[in-house]
Amino acid sequence: MSFLDGDQAAFEELVHRYQPTVMNLAYRMLGNRTDAADVCQEVFLLLLRKLHSFRGEAKFSTWLYRVAMNACHDHARRSRRHVSLADSPDDEMPEMEQRLPAEGADSPESSIERAEMRRRVQEAIARLPFKFREVIYLHDISGYDYKEVAEILGINLGTVKSRLNRARNRLAAELEDYWEQSR
Repeated sequence: MSFLDGDQAAFEELVHRYQPTVMNLAYRMLGNRTDAADVCQEVFLLLLRKLHSFRGEAKFSTWLYRVAMNACHDHARRSRRHVSLADSPDDEMPEMEQRLPAEGADSPESSIERAEMRRRVQEAIARLPFKFREVIYLHDISGYDYKEVAEILGINLGTVKSRLNRARNRLAAELEDYWEQSR
């Protein structure tokens, strides 16, 4: 990594490339933009201090996600408050919200139904315990495979699969009434 050799522009490139991803992760895990911005800033300060500890045993993005997840854990432990991913939509939505697929030119009714479904799912994810939210976010939303999730979180592969299964079961149970009503 060029930054380790004193190349400040290389660090700026890392921030530019990964800041939206880290911000999105923090927002999904903490449920509020202010906390997410604080954690994102903290992650890049940590990166400045700890980049030398990156040994290249995993991909850089996997290592950075682990640093970001640890920062989210620390922040959540410090704040010990209920979080909600259901902030009102506005132009400052994290990157993941901006990338949600818009399915064709549907009727206004189906667009409203999709938005309501998305909102309900986000709220249900926000009510999950932190350890379940993180595996849902990393695997189901961000697309990391089981092994990568295990590396990022520093837990066993079997634990990832177990947590993901339990998280999905809880989500299904929480959303059961909504699915029944929407049929």
